[in-house]
Amino acid sequence: MAGLDPLKPAADTLFAYLRDVIYDYPRAKLDVSRLPEAFADFGQGLQYFGAMLSEMRDFAQELSMGNLQCRPPSRDNEIAAPLKMMHASLRHLAWQTQQVAKGDYNQRVDFMGEFADAFNEMTKQLELRTNNLQRMIDEKTKSVVELKNAILKTMAELVEYRDDVTGGHIERTQRYLGILIDAMLARGVYAEEMASWDIKLVSQSAQLHDLGKIAVKDSILLKPGKLTDEEFESIKQHSVVGEEIIEKIITETTEREFLEHAKLFAGTHHEKWDGSGYPRGLKGAEIPLQGRIMAIADVYDALVSNRPYKKAFTHEEASNIISESRGTHFDPALVDIFLSVSDEFEKIALFYT
Repeated sequence: MAGLDPLKPAADTLFAYLRDVIYDYPRAKLDVSRLPEAFADFGQGLQYFGAMLSEMRDFAQELSMGNLQCRPPSRDNEIAAPLKMMHASLRHLAWQTQQVAKGDYNQRVDFMGEFADAFNEMTKQLELRTNNLQRMIDEKTKSVVELKNAILKTMAELVEYRDDVTGGHIERTQRYLGILIDAMLARGVYAEEMASWDIKLVSQSAQLHDLGKIAVKDSILLKPGKLTDEEFESIKQHSVVGEEIIEKIITETTEREFLEHAKLFAGTHHEKWDGSGYPRGLKGAEIPLQGRIMAIADVYDALVSNRPYKKAFTHEEASNIISESRGTHFDPALVDIFLSVSDEFEKIALFYT
């Protein structure tokens, strides 16, 4: 699995800055304004640490070049203190050397142990600071990701609660999707297209594929019988509405990858391989891979689930319907994948019913 989360780019940016600060390659820069709001304050704190460490480094470099007249760091903290002590010790050693050169052979060095202790304390504090910053970045990322996941789950469940006849649909389709993707990767089917995918992220984003149903009237969504043509046209709009809702969220955030996947799931899972689907009548590979995969997961779940206007098909019947729709409704390569793992679909359907 590639990066974990839509917030991972922010964490990666902070880690990269921390690395550049430590190795001074090149002079580290961090644009706090480009970080998500949840990381802004932390980024400013990291900037302060970077400036402090840069000042320590410059001072240490001057000392190593023999410039004992350089000014010690202006900051006063657990890192600067031992460095200042080392500076004072080196200046005193230089003075003693000058006295010996003038013939004063009574000079003795009695602080080298303290010098070593100061150096070791400085490196210890630098290590503690660095490790602590990395831990803080991890914790901040984890807490924001958990919040995002909770909001995502709530949004998906809001849709499902309105459509009580499809209870468990989101959970099941997400698991069907995972089975298909794992099998595709194992067999190298569309591997190049999925190479850049964060698989966990893709799976999570699939929960929003029916988000647009939140705008469908209850009289249509909860109708116990078959829909009229007009009602069906209305419910078909949920694909476009879902896209529009997600697009609005995209414009308000810097975290795009998760939402871009969600938008494709929402807008294209009702397209068909032969171009007879909706909302745009896309055909073949014009349909994003996300929509082609979800189409199988979504239809299978609809077939094996009870509806007010139909009884559930058996697993065998549903599998046959999908097989017969190879090249018309569904991507032929994905139907082959489905048939190879259909037993796992049946287990999910039975467990989560």
